[in-house]
Amino acid sequence: MIEEQYVSFETAKLLKEAGFDVPCTSQYTEGMGVWNVEYPYDFNKDDFGYSRPTQALAARWLREKHRIALDVAFIPPSIDGDVWQYFVGKMDDMIWEGEYETGRKYATYEQAMEAGLQEAIKLIKK
Repeated sequence: MIEEQYVSFETAKLLKEAGFDVPCTSQYTEGMGVWNVEYPYDFNKDDFGYSRPTQALAARWLREKHRIALDVAFIPPSIDGDVWQYFVGKMDDMIWEGEYETGRKYATYEQAMEAGLQEAIKLIKK
């Protein structure tokens, strides 16, 4: 069964610092426990928790609220096996010609997406 991929605890903390305010049905508590609820809630407005969005929701928030795009691309098999890489940049001045390549390669799409989300959040603070 395919399941949604949620952001990591570290990424959830960065999102809270960046002002992520989209209601979610899941949160991390300070001890890195996960708590799920039936109805969406903005856990980031409370001191004791961090909203735990899916990677897809976090990427959409970055696009719609901050005009930051994140793309994950498959790099054909090489000696190292299948690899994934992310590209990130501000939508208003972005040119997809490798300028935003990280050079880092990841074993799975989800790992590349997680790293890309963290990098994209840093652009908000600049």
